[in-house]
Amino acid sequence: MPTLVHSMMRAAGAFCVLFALAAQAADPVPAAVMQELARQEIPAGALSYRIEPLGAAAAPAHGLDERRSVNPASAMKLVTTLAALDTLGPAYRWRTALLSDAAAAHGALKGNLYLLGGGEPNLTWERLGAMLRSVRDEGIVSITGDLVLDRSLFEPSRTDIGAAPFDDTPDAWYNVIPDALMVSDGLISYTLSSDASTLRVQATPPLSGVRVLNRMTLDDRPCADWSDTWRQPLVQARADNGLQIVLTGSFPRHCSKTVDLATLERDEYLERLVRALWQEMGGQWRGKVRAGRVPPGAYMLVERRFETLAETVRTVNKNSDAVKARLLLLTMGATSSTGEARPTLERARSRVLDWIAAQGVDPAGIVIENGAGLSRHERISPAALSALLKRAAASRWQPEFAASLPIAALDGTMKNRLKATLAAGNARLKTGTLRDVAALAGYVRDLHGQEWAVAAFINDPQAEKGRAVLDRLMAWVAEGGAAAQQQAHDR
Repeated sequence: MPTLVHSMMRAAGAFCVLFALAAQAADPVPAAVMQELARQEIPAGALSYRIEPLGAAAAPAHGLDERRSVNPASAMKLVTTLAALDTLGPAYRWRTALLSDAAAAHGALKGNLYLLGGGEPNLTWERLGAMLRSVRDEGIVSITGDLVLDRSLFEPSRTDIGAAPFDDTPDAWYNVIPDALMVSDGLISYTLSSDASTLRVQATPPLSGVRVLNRMTLDDRPCADWSDTWRQPLVQARADNGLQIVLTGSFPRHCSKTVDLATLERDEYLERLVRALWQEMGGQWRGKVRAGRVPPGAYMLVERRFETLAETVRTVNKNSDAVKARLLLLTMGATSSTGEARPTLERARSRVLDWIAAQGVDPAGIVIENGAGLSRHERISPAALSALLKRAAASRWQPEFAASLPIAALDGTMKNRLKATLAAGNARLKTGTLRDVAALAGYVRDLHGQEWAVAAFINDPQAEKGRAVLDRLMAWVAEGGAAAQQQAHDR
């Protein structure tokens, strides 16, 4: 009973503070939002937001603590993608190439094969295989030299080496720190499928000399709880120069899941991948993988450019893809025309902050670490992000940007949110989730057809429960609450 009393006192205290805060605000905090904050036992000071109408130059905005710089989590991807669209252009494409320092003769390439990375976010192992197939189709069977990996577009070329892990799952797909030569982000996809007595494991891509050893057991937990007993795969060397990846832990019966993990060091991953692909094509390769640079006068064997930046932005925002977002930021640094001999990431940060200032938004208080929101240090205020969203709505790249945002109750990271509310299908919102952070930002169309730019954040240890608060705020906008508040303000 003391625990229940304590919880009730906390909820009542939070509710009273919220009413006091609402009395001090220029516009009252919506009652439904205050009730949700109290229900979730989230303190008043954790919430900040700005809501402003589009297409109305003098119409007032609604806000709460809107100029406070907060951690935006993945909502920072909005800044990165907006800046990339405007500075690089939606038709920008990255370049990946295979070159050699020797001409092929009689089916043999008696030199090194160079894989030149151009920062491509969309280079999958299947696409690399297609590039190798183009080389094989030229009649080349044997490669006697090394496979040289050129990551020099970004300086330094490997920021992942020695980097401290972001959280306790360093092999998770979102934790991959990119470089200029990412192939399927260096991930191995493990597909686990079980029935009542058997667990089957499949792993892709093909990796020469690598086998997966399944030592997992079956249990009777719900399939939805499969990750509770998942353990990081163990990598063990074999006497034949191969590797075995050992899976331990347990997995539910009658369950099927796929998990993508960065299990191998990325140079070894590429060496074993290329060797497996080339061997499947009937080719021979005697060399090894090493880092280097393409020499002047190298022979071009094959060059590819894949999705445009606009298509990539859609993937970044719909799926909250941290690796691709970081590559967009680094690309802005690599293509900067300042000529400064600074690390690529530093130049990228400066370029984005300069772009923000050019939009008429004060960059003071904005902190950019990696542009993906996977950071404890990134900061932006609701007012600054809302202002950028409002300018984006009137920009020439508005269609490309708006199409990249998840649609409430329909797709992306918003697929399962705001269902059975007027916001369903009428809100395009980027989510943000970290420990201690919840965020929603984008556009909401209300029942009157009025569009609103919104940026809302909760920074608090209870932020996981704050998603319900932010959803309630967006539903209030869609129900016409912001419009009604504006009309009351005008009277």
